[in-house]
Amino acid sequence: MGLVVTDLTKYVDETSGQLIKEAVLTGRTVDMVTVQGNIKHAATVNTLSTSLSAQAGSCGWTPAGTTTLEQRSITVSPIKINEPICLNTLEEYYTSTMMNSGSYSEDIPFEQIFAENKRDSLKALIEDLVWKGDIAAGTGNMAKADGFVKLFTDEVTATALVAHPYTISTFAGSTLIDVIDEAIGNIPEAVIDLDDLTLFLSYSDYRKYAKALRDANLFAYSGGENQGGEFMQYHPGTNVKVVATKGLSGTNKFVISPASNLVVGTDLMSDAEDFKIFYSQDNDEVRFLAKFKVGVQAAFIENVVYYVGA
Repeated sequence: MGLVVTDLTKYVDETSGQLIKEAVLTGRTVDMVTVQGNIKHAATVNTLSTSLSAQAGSCGWTPAGTTTLEQRSITVSPIKINEPICLNTLEEYYTSTMMNSGSYSEDIPFEQIFAENKRDSLKALIEDLVWKGDIAAGTGNMAKADGFVKLFTDEVTATALVAHPYTISTFAGSTLIDVIDEAIGNIPEAVIDLDDLTLFLSYSDYRKYAKALRDANLFAYSGGENQGGEFMQYHPGTNVKVVATKGLSGTNKFVISPASNLVVGTDLMSDAEDFKIFYSQDNDEVRFLAKFKVGVQAAFIENVVYYVGA
């Protein structure tokens, strides 16, 4: 008889390959806007505006002009993430080959890549929360804090902000460029010359925007065309930077504002990155703990241009 292998399972090498972490599209909004820290629960965004009243030159003193101090409230939501990892479970699979000898394991064998993936995932979660978080109407993670879309929707209801409409089905090509041009035309004159004017839109809409520019044969403009694959560029002939954010994905909305006018509130900005991975002797498991606070506000709501697709 020849070699009999009917009782064997075909070998699959599960241990020699490198453990590859999941790709996560992280956030960028917090790096661009104003961050207000040291908020445990609520605080105010304090603003100052002033007007000048010119007068004919003459002797005497005629008081005129005003300086106005105002406040807008910002409330942060405390958020935590608790994840247990039972090391005994890892002993039953290929991961056992990565573990130290002995029954008293206290470390995740792939802790570095685990930590990197958690860090990226936390950044992505915060990016989503600051845009489309909605405590009242959100689901899952998006119900843990209120974001800019919720803020702007409430301001529209209060008639403090206008929701400009556009048609989703025709938001492409030359029509898309026309809508963007219209939106830029709605920027208040008081801020039109600021160097941080930013149009935030989803990655999907950004792709359509970039294609519309190519199709319009605008090859000669020098607006920083998506340099380095960063999904941001200046709209031709303007000082408005167009920036893609995953936080607006699926919303059919885009926003123009001075980036510094948008405020993200937190306690300590590094809280989300200072997560803890530790072994709990009482529970005989490794635990992942992350805690942070997040909330949003606009310093001057009148300087926001808000577009809603339908």
